[in-house]
Amino acid sequence: MPAYLKIIIYLAVSLAAGAAVAPLVFWLGQALASSGVSDWLAGFPFHRVLSRCLQVSLVVLLWPTVRWIGLRRISALGLRSNPVFARDISAGALLGVSGVFLVSAICLLFGFFSWRDDPALGSLGRIVLTAGAVSVVEEAVFRGVVLGICLWNLSARGAIAVSSALFAVVHFLKPAKTRLAPEAVQWFSGYTELFSFAGALPSGGVLFFGLASLFVAGWILGRATLRTHSLWLPIGLHAGWVFGVQTSNLFFRSASAEAAGFLPWVGPALVSGAVPTGLLPLAGLLFAGWLLHLYLQHVYRPSVA
Repeated sequence: MPAYLKIIIYLAVSLAAGAAVAPLVFWLGQALASSGVSDWLAGFPFHRVLSRCLQVSLVVLLWPTVRWIGLRRISALGLRSNPVFARDISAGALLGVSGVFLVSAICLLFGFFSWRDDPALGSLGRIVLTAGAVSVVEEAVFRGVVLGICLWNLSARGAIAVSSALFAVVHFLKPAKTRLAPEAVQWFSGYTELFSFAGALPSGGVLFFGLASLFVAGWILGRATLRTHSLWLPIGLHAGWVFGVQTSNLFFRSASAEAAGFLPWVGPALVSGAVPTGLLPLAGLLFAGWLLHLYLQHVYRPSVA
């Protein structure tokens, strides 16, 4: 069986497993709350529990899938040790944050954004943890495994294009944020919510810019991976983007009352507020890509990796 087909099966099985486990996790949270042990898990609506179960399922089943595909060495994915990983991850984070903050400053200057009166500064710690966790998991999956396996049968550009397209599409395969009452959750509720993703998609223009941002980001991250033969630089970039966007959402709000914002210039941030939309965010990504090019040309030295 071709490796790419095994990846598709892995994604399908992971989604099915996460949807099957979600009701059990939700009921566990309700039971812990009713018994007085803890009400932390009970505070999550079912769609949020389902989303987390899907993410955990993808991570847990990744290693068995890697073994099933036949990977025995990381080098088979085109990766190798990077003794200057701290420098690369720090540089990547700085480049990623720079592009986001530049776009935020422009949006504030032109009246697209306005300052929030009471930013929840206590959320900064959560944002840092989210940026770190999301970047490590997604880079390991998409730039580590998916891109590496695509390189077995495709050219470098073809592999980056396929992995970037998959990276963009998967982000929108999320359940609709319908708030089921606790008593309405059934054994099949995970699958019902999972297949409701089409109803959760944004409008055409917003969806187009969201997919475009993710594809461009995936291309830049893939280029960084192939150039360094390491995941540390793309992890830094990815973390910088997530931190920058969520921090921007913390301090600024859109000055438009419309759902589309000020498209085509700037629209709402999608997928947990971490995927910017519009021409200005795309320009910010390209700016970060240009900074990455300068870093790879003048700072990074292949001999050290």
